Amino acid sequence: MYLFVIYIGGTHKQSLIELHDMRFVVANSIEDTYPSLRQSWWGIPTSLHLDAWGILDYADGYNLHISTEPPKDNANKLYFVNLGGYDPQQFTELHKNIFVVATDEQEAKQKALQQICEWESPHRDHLHQIEATLELNGLLASDNYYLHLTKAQKTKSFAFTCRYVSIGKLVSP
Repeated sequence: MYLFVIYIGGTHKQSLIELHDMRFVVANSIEDTYPSLRQSWWGIPTSLHLDAWGILDYADGYNLHISTEPPKDNANKLYFVNLGGYDPQQFTELHKNIFVVATDEQEAKQKALQQICEWESPHRDHLHQIEATLELNGLLASDNYYLHLTKAQKTKSFAFTCRYVSIGKLVSP
């Protein structure tokens, strides 16, 4: 079983433009996530699609493992932090999604904000704020899965795929 991080999109009857959201699903393959994604989508069902996805097995110096047993040491937790910001040269809100390991939400926010300097061409005109912080251990526990964090020997980049894949028009198995 893997922890899939999925950036989904679609439309809503009252929206003028495409909408997006994040999902975190435990499954064996990306295709196995489709029923859960369809069930949780609140927009027009036929518009649902994937824009990006990947297996999250490393974050912030820790290897991540999925288990049906709770971890013995749960002091550290995995947080997903969505940062939002503005650039006066772009008519949009910018976002950066970051995964950090921390003992609490406040520490997670601090660690995420320290990573803003890694944005391309950051400058004083950018204004940044935490849009959302989500503790993934608790989210997975509601589905009887638990995230185990072990200190990693090597750093690893988050490998992901960016591609439009329509799943709203497929028939659920």
